[in-house]
Amino acid sequence: MGSGDPATLLSPLDDEEKFMSDPRVDSLLDEALRLRLSRRSIVRRGAVLGISTAAVGGVLSSTGRASAARRAPTFVQERQLNTLQATYFVPAGQEFFTQMAQEWGSQNGVTVTTDYIGWPDLQPRIAAAVEGGSGADVIEMWDTWPYLYYENMVPMDDQVGVVNDEYGGLYEWVVKTASVDGKWYSIPHGASSSAFAYRISLFEEAGIEDPKNNFPKTYEELFALGKTLKEMGKPFGQALGQSLGDPPSFAYPYMWAYGAMEVEDDGTTVAINKPEFVEALQAFTQHWKDAYDETGLSWDDGANNRAFLSDQISGTLNGSSIYLAAVAAKAGESKLDYEVQVDPEDIWHAGYPSGPAGRFNALGSRSMAAMSYSPNADAAVELLEYFYTPEVFIPWLEAQGGYIIPMAPGYADLEMYTGNPSLAPYPEVSDYSRNKGFAGPANQMAAESSARYVIVNTFAQAIQSGDAAGAVAQAEAQLKRIYGS
Repeated sequence: MGSGDPATLLSPLDDEEKFMSDPRVDSLLDEALRLRLSRRSIVRRGAVLGISTAAVGGVLSSTGRASAARRAPTFVQERQLNTLQATYFVPAGQEFFTQMAQEWGSQNGVTVTTDYIGWPDLQPRIAAAVEGGSGADVIEMWDTWPYLYYENMVPMDDQVGVVNDEYGGLYEWVVKTASVDGKWYSIPHGASSSAFAYRISLFEEAGIEDPKNNFPKTYEELFALGKTLKEMGKPFGQALGQSLGDPPSFAYPYMWAYGAMEVEDDGTTVAINKPEFVEALQAFTQHWKDAYDETGLSWDDGANNRAFLSDQISGTLNGSSIYLAAVAAKAGESKLDYEVQVDPEDIWHAGYPSGPAGRFNALGSRSMAAMSYSPNADAAVELLEYFYTPEVFIPWLEAQGGYIIPMAPGYADLEMYTGNPSLAPYPEVSDYSRNKGFAGPANQMAAESSARYVIVNTFAQAIQSGDAAGAVAQAEAQLKRIYGS
């Protein structure tokens, strides 16, 4: 490209009077008004679009952002950001975020590094950063964690307001779990939900006619089927170790289905020690032996994926990542370190079974936080503002093939959520979900209970000891200390 060829250059405008005739400026003005961009973000976007200082000044005037005092250009200072998230189970999403962050950094004079760690390691890393007052600048929070760390997080009410308006409001389950007493210190982006992934051919072999439409309706029916499948050498798999995803996704709903909960709706009366639940948990200790791979007590969130895709188990509670990995492998695009032996055409999904008290699942939104201890907290906020723009956020969701169900109904009609009937149970979980801490609110006590794995450990202890009543009594004592009752 010749330096003197005007036809091949993106030329800035010469003066402010001309700025409204440039479609780039029209786009910036529309974006600034629609997303309520800050003054800094407008200036940054203007630079990316190649718009002159005068034209950007016109946009600032039109949006009421022109009154800020002039500062020395930020590019004279080297800025660095580090982001920390849990490892993605759909690699394309992780690759997308990394590329997005680095491209944004190069456009804005910021060196961005991205770190991804195992799910069980995320919360301890956050705690260490908060205690030491240094660490990652942008951190992915899970579920109720903002209650634990909000004093070290930058307030995000304005940014969440933009997201709320852009995408048609936030789901109630998102507001319940990611906000802190009605205030926002992180921007929610939804969650991976859970459904039961299972092998069609193995269910047929076990005597189930039309498995796509005849998944067991109750836990008792599920366990009976699991016993048959284990006798065939293909048990169910369920992680019950201390990890963020699959273990609580099973333990909380099973507890609720048999009438127990952490606390009553007064938020203080501990209600886990219910006779129906104790009896059901005692029965589960036998079901575990009869129907499940018993090594699941030590599994993390990736072990059941490997077991399923390696043709070792017939079904497991999981996100859609198992199916998406099988699709990728069939297309010759697998990035796993083991051979996928299951055809995606042999995989189907079903929602949770029911117990005597009903059908439930645990659902809480993840969110992104800019940490207030960061020396570059302003840049951290800017990165997140950019990430949540539709032009970036929707392709990030699409890169994950529907694995993340979003935080707002504005996405409900996207093809990735409506185009594959096998994956239909995943977005449907919001219809029968509860927050951790139910029947009380998702508050600091619920967050502490979750972080200590009180409910998950109750199941593991009951299985190991064979004494469900003792395990529940111990959990009851822990919850009373946490809730101060």
